[in-house]
Amino acid sequence: MFRVRDLSRDQLYELKQSFLFDRMVENGDWPSYGELANADETITDEAVFAAYEGTVFSPDDFCCSVGM
Repeated sequence: MFRVRDLSRDQLYELKQSFLFDRMVENGDWPSYGELANADETITDEAVFAAYEGTVFSPDDFCCSVGM
């Protein structure tokens, strides 16, 4: 188990994609594949840290960590 600031770059990137997706859907939009691919440039680490502060993650929460 680990916290948002302990995530690997791959895990953080995956969380940024999820964060972007959720935010766009809430606003009635649907992200393109390009927007999801560029989530690391669109969403700052600080925004993700603030949104998920206090959340406890496991490797199973991320596709990039399956089998680790």
